[in-house]
Amino acid sequence: MSVHRVEAPIHAPLAPLCRPDSRETVLDRLCEVAHSVPDAIAIRTGNEAVTFDELLHRTYATARKIACLVPGAPRPIAVAANSTVDSMITMLAVMASGHSLVPLDVNLPEQRAAHIVETCSAVRLDSTDLSLVEDSAIPLPAFTGSRTALIAFTSGSTGTAKGVVLSHRMCLTKAYEVSSALGLTSRDRVGNALPVSFGAGINTLFAGLLSGATVYCQDPRSTQSASLPDWIERSSLTTLHCSPSLVRSLPPVTDAISAVPENAVPSLRVVITYGEALHSRDVMTFRTALGSGASFVNWYATTEAGAVAYDVYDADRSLPAGFLGAGTLPRGKRVEIVDQAGTAVSPGQVGEIRVTGECLADGYLGLTDLTRARFSTEGRLHRYATGDLGRFDENGHLQLLGRADDAVKIRGYLVEPAEVEAALRSTEGVTDVAVVPRSIGEQSHLDAYFVGATLDADLVRERLQCQLPSWMIPRNITRLDRIERNERGKVDRQKLPEADATELLDPGTAGSEAPRGATELWVTTIVASVIGTTTVRADADFTALGAGSLALTQISVGVQRAFHVELSIEELVGAMSVSRLAAIIDAKLSSIEKQAERPRGGNIAVPLRTSGSLAPLFVIAGGGVPAVGLAALADRLDHDRPVYAIQAKGMADRAIPDRTIGAAARTYVREIRKIQPSGPYFLAGHSLGGWIALEVAHRLRAEGDVVAHVTLLDPRLFRHLLDRLPGGKTLASAPADQVTAAAPKKKIWATAGLVSRVVAAGILRFSTTERWLAFGIIGSLALSIHRPTPWDGPVTAIVTRENTADRRSWAAVATGELSIHHVDGRHVDMVRDPVAGDVAKVIDSALSDRTRALSDRTRALSDRTGRINQN
Repeated sequence: MSVHRVEAPIHAPLAPLCRPDSRETVLDRLCEVAHSVPDAIAIRTGNEAVTFDELLHRTYATARKIACLVPGAPRPIAVAANSTVDSMITMLAVMASGHSLVPLDVNLPEQRAAHIVETCSAVRLDSTDLSLVEDSAIPLPAFTGSRTALIAFTSGSTGTAKGVVLSHRMCLTKAYEVSSALGLTSRDRVGNALPVSFGAGINTLFAGLLSGATVYCQDPRSTQSASLPDWIERSSLTTLHCSPSLVRSLPPVTDAISAVPENAVPSLRVVITYGEALHSRDVMTFRTALGSGASFVNWYATTEAGAVAYDVYDADRSLPAGFLGAGTLPRGKRVEIVDQAGTAVSPGQVGEIRVTGECLADGYLGLTDLTRARFSTEGRLHRYATGDLGRFDENGHLQLLGRADDAVKIRGYLVEPAEVEAALRSTEGVTDVAVVPRSIGEQSHLDAYFVGATLDADLVRERLQCQLPSWMIPRNITRLDRIERNERGKVDRQKLPEADATELLDPGTAGSEAPRGATELWVTTIVASVIGTTTVRADADFTALGAGSLALTQISVGVQRAFHVELSIEELVGAMSVSRLAAIIDAKLSSIEKQAERPRGGNIAVPLRTSGSLAPLFVIAGGGVPAVGLAALADRLDHDRPVYAIQAKGMADRAIPDRTIGAAARTYVREIRKIQPSGPYFLAGHSLGGWIALEVAHRLRAEGDVVAHVTLLDPRLFRHLLDRLPGGKTLASAPADQVTAAAPKKKIWATAGLVSRVVAAGILRFSTTERWLAFGIIGSLALSIHRPTPWDGPVTAIVTRENTADRRSWAAVATGELSIHHVDGRHVDMVRDPVAGDVAKVIDSALSDRTRALSDRTRALSDRTGRINQN
C-alpha cells in the first residue's frame, strides 16, 4: 500500500484555524482557505469530488438562489442532509445566505421531519426548488459571528425534539477545538464516517474544511463496516472520525488486511470517536483488524457546549480495563462538578458536569424555561449545565457516570424517554404509557409499556416507526392491563415487568412464528448473522432484537447481495421482521421476473444491451445467479458494446437443467451461435460461470471458431480443481474458508426440507428464491466433479482478496497470454455496484486492447496477401 500524495499543491501558506472572535463567520474562514489552496480537493464522497475553489463558488451561487427564494429577515431553512457534495454545498449555502440551517437527516420518518420544520417555522427547500431559480448576482447580507448559523435538533425531555441554537462563532469554536486537538492541516485527509446531518458529523466536516484538509465523507448507515478498512487504506486517510459502535462492529480480524504486518495503514495517525463511551476492547479490536498503530482519542462533547474533555491513547500507552475516561479539559474551558445547588464539590465526589467558556450555544429555540435552567452567564463567560454526572479522579481526569435525568445514550444518540412517551401517547387507542431506560451488559435501550385493549405491541411499534428515528424505538414494547403508580401518581417502575428479549430469538416459544419457506429461511440467516445469534423468530421485530441503524444497513446490504433487489429505507422500516421482509423480497422478485419476460429476449442468453457497433460480450452468470444479477455490470461496460447474460437452462422456463459443466457449455454454445453465428468471440464468466466460459471457449475452438478473449471474474481456484490440473497439487488455492461458500444455501435447503426439489428443478416451478437456491446447489455439485482443461488463449483474470493471488496458480488454468487484476470487495460484489464499475473498466480496457490486436493482425495479413497477389 502506498500513501497518496496531497491532491494539489499548496498555493500559499494557510494559517492554522484559531479560536474565533465575535466578528468571524464560517464563510470568512472558508474564503481564507479557498484563496490559499484553491485547487486542493475539499470534499470527496463516493465518486464525487470538489476543490476548495469550486466549493466556494458553488456555495455562493447557491446562497444567492436561496436569497432570491427566501428574501428578507433571517429565518430557519430546512434542507435534506446527506453525504453528497450537492447536499453539503446546499448546507453551507444556507449559512452563506444569512439564514440559519436546519439539517434534516434523510433517514428521518417524514412525520418527524415535518414536526421539526413546524417547530422552528422553517422554510423547507430541496434541490428542485433551487433548480427552478436562475443564477443571480443579488448581493448577500453582511453579518458577524453572532448570527445564528445552525439549529441542531436533539431529543427533548419535554416530549418534543429541542433545537439547539448555534451561532457562526460557536460553529467555528467547535471546529477549532477538534482541529487544534488533532493538529489538522491542509495535508490531512479527514475520514468523516458520521452522518453530516448530526452534530458530530457536521462539526467534523467543518473542522476538516476550515483546516484546509480534504474531507472524505461516508455515511456509516449506507455501507457495511467490513468495507471500512478498504476505505481507510484506499483513501490514505490520516484521521478517522466515527462512533464507537462503528469501531466495535469490526470483526477481530478482517479478511481484508489479516495477512499484513503491524501498522499496515501508515497514513492513519489518529482515530477519534464521538457520541458514546469508548471501551478499551473497541480500541484493541480496531488495532487488530487493521494492523494499525493509530492513536485513539476519546472525545466527550455536547451540542450545546462543544468539547468538554478528551483523552489520547497512543499505541504505546497501556489501555485501562473497561471504558476509557473522558480525560483532560480543552484549553479555554472550565469544567466543574457541582451539586444540586450549583456549588462545586470536592475532587472524587459525584455531581453534575458544568461547563464554562467564552462561547457556547445560544440556548434552545422557543424553550425559554429550559434555556434559563441550563444556561447562565458570568460576566463575559457563559455556563452550561450538561445534565451528565461525573467526578474528577485523583489525577484530575474527568470520569463520566451517566445522566442526572432519565436521558440515555442509545447507539451514540442522547434519547429522552419523555419524547418517546409523548409519541406513544399520541397513538390512537393508547390510554396509559410508561417508557423506561434499561441496559443489557454495556448496551442501553428503552422498554415501553402501554395500556390499550384494542391494540397489540406490533401495531404500536409500526406506528412509532412512522414517527421516530430507529434509535428512539423501544427495544421491547409490552401491553399491560394497567400501569401501577405510587401514591404521588408516579409510575412504579419496580412493578413493571422486564421483557425477555431471548423469546424473540427462539422459534419454539409458545405462540411464536418460525421461519417458513426458502426466502424466510435465507433472510433469517442474514439477520441472525448481523445481530450475532443463531436463529430468529419470523415475527420478531428487528428493533426489539437490538438492531440499530448500522445493523439495518448490514441487513439491507445482505438482502441486496443475496436476492439482487434494492430496499429503500421506507421499505426496510416498514418490514422490520423476517416474515414481512421476506414478503417484500418475494414481491420484488416476482415483479422483476415479469418485467424480464420480454419477447425480444431468450430464456438462456438474455440481452442486457443489444445496441452498439462493437462485438458482443457474453457473460456467463454464477451458480444460481439470474441474468438480472449481471445488469449492474452490463450498465457499467462500454455502451457501444452489446452485452448478453447467460443463465442456467431452466432458471427462467421449464427445461431439464444441465448438471455438468460440459453439458452447460454445449447448451451455451448453441445459444451464443444463435446471436453471433461466427467468431471472433468475447466471453466472460463470474464465479462458476468462469469455469463454464473456459469450457465454452474450448468447444467453440473445436468447432473451428476463434475465441478472441476470455475474462474470468474471480472463479474460485479451489483445491480439488487445481489438483486436477498438471502440476496443480503444489499450487496455492483459494483460502480454505472460502471453499464452503455454498454451505449457507445447502443449510437453508436442508432446514426447509426441500433437498428433493433439486432433482425436480427446471421441471416443476418453485418460488424465485427456491429456484435460485436449487440452481446454486446444482452448480456446486457440477463444479465438485469438474475436471478443468487449461486454456492457452488470451485471458484476463479479475480477482478479489477472497481468492488466491498466486500467478502460478492462475497460469495453470490460463497457459497463454495472462493478465491478472485485483479489485476491492468481496467475491459476490464483483458484478454489483460499486465494485462493478472497477471491474467494467478492466474488462473494457482488455477487450479494447484485444480488438486492436486482432485488427492489427488482420491488417498485416491483408497486406501480406496483397503483396503475394502482386508478385
